[in-house]
Parts: sequence; structure tokens; C-alpha cells
Amino acid sequence: MRVGLISDLHIDINKDYPIVELTAETAAEQMTDVLVIAGDISETQNQTLQAIERLQSLCEFPVYYVPGNHDMWNKNCPECTTEEIDRIYREDLRCLSGKPVILEKDGRQLALVGDVGWYDYSMASPEYSRDVLDGMMMDGRTWQDKLYNQWTEDNQKQMFLCLKQLEKQLKDCGSLPVLAITHMLPVKDFCVPEKPDGIKWGFFNAFLGSTALEELYKKYPVRYAVCGHVHYRSTVERDGIRHICPCLGYHTEWPLYHLADDRAQTHIRDALYILETS
Repeated sequence: MRVGLISDLHIDINKDYPIVELTAETAAEQMTDVLVIAGDISETQNQTLQAIERLQSLCEFPVYYVPGNHDMWNKNCPECTTEEIDRIYREDLRCLSGKPVILEKDGRQLALVGDVGWYDYSMASPEYSRDVLDGMMMDGRTWQDKLYNQWTEDNQKQMFLCLKQLEKQLKDCGSLPVLAITHMLPVKDFCVPEKPDGIKWGFFNAFLGSTALEELYKKYPVRYAVCGHVHYRSTVERDGIRHICPCLGYHTEWPLYHLADDRAQTHIRDALYILETS
């Protein structure tokens, strides 16, 4: 089975490029059996849902996704609560949040288990206290979830709920091999290292994910784990789990990859990870 994996399409920020169409075209070129998007499709719920519908209309194979933190914002619909936004996605049949999907090909099965995920500060530098991290602001920079997502009123509680929801799905899958999909990071390997950019990443890494996700995965037959969020393209294998971070990211970041050119198609081809399961 060939599973196409990609994240962080950001079709609004990348609005000058036909991201949806090129993603469908690239996935078809790679002969994928299913396409999975690990969040951050846009910053508006209707736009995200329309993009998924358009993508599915262009693909002859199933398309699934989990929301990212940008998809969850009420930035463009301040009248909506975070819970209402979450419910909108959970009611969409292509969204993996809360409902595992069993794939089958040639007599072999693979379970897709997904959730946006969240963070509990376990990826932050230990020099910062929980009280400081709860403020989600450092040196005049505010992590934008604080402005547009009510879950940030208690990030620890939301992470607990995420783990509970994911574990229920994992139990429902029994002994089937699992591909777990979250937007947030389950491993520190994909955290942002300190850079000479003036941003204290030891602080802001707090809002990238949770090591509790990896610990949960190790209790179940999770063979692959996909995330996004950090705009990296990388993989790491540990404890029998292949962790994959296949982000497209913002067009302004593409030159940092030093590919042959910075066309959207070139970067989608580079970001799209083809997972071949046996």
C-alpha cells in the first residue's frame, strides 16, 4: 500500500500557487492509494473544508486529514468557539479526529488514527516555569494560538483530552498496525533548535507538541507516526516507530531548502512522503 503524506499546505498564505491542484497531481504521479494531510490547510474552516472537497474531487483515491492549529483558529470567525470549530471538523467524514479508518489492500490492513494533538510544555527548555509558559508570550512575541484558540486557557487539560481520545481510537484498532496522524509533534527530534534569529525557541518549542504522544504510541502497535507544524521535512526512527514530518510550509521558506528551483510543484514533490507499507 502506498500512502501519500503531506502537511502544512497553507493554501491561504500560499494563495498565489495552485497548491490543491498540484498536490492532487503529484499524489497521482506517485501512484498513491490514499492521501493523508497532517493539518494546517488554511486559517478558515470553510476554506479548509472546501480545499479538502476539491482535493478529493481531483483524486481517484481517498483523502483524509486532521486539522492543524491554524485550521482551528477563530481568527476569521470570532463568533465561533474552539469547541464549535472542533465539532465542524469531527462531523466531516474525511477528518480522522475521533474516528479511525481501516485501509485494506492485497489482504493487508492498516489503521489510520488521528487528532490535531496539542501541547503540554514537555518540549520546552526546563528554564521556563509553567506560569511563564502559560502566558505564551516572550520578548513581545505571542504564540498566535493564544489569540485565536480557547484551548490555550488550559493547555495541560487539552493535551490530556487529546491523549484520551487517541487512546480510545488505538484500543478500537486492536492488533492492527497503526499509522498515527497528529499535527503536533510526538518527538523532540523535530523541535526548532536555537537560531541567531532572536527568537527564544527554547520557550516557543513548548507549543509544538508533547512527548506523551510518543509514550502513548509505544503502548500500541503504532508503526508510523506523522506530524507537521514545524515546516520541516524529516524522518526519524525509534523504538520501532518511523516518525515522519512532511511539511510544505510557506512559500517564503522554500528557498531555505536549496532545491533546484522554488516552484510550488518542486516543493510539493519534495514534501510529499510516500509511505510503502507491507
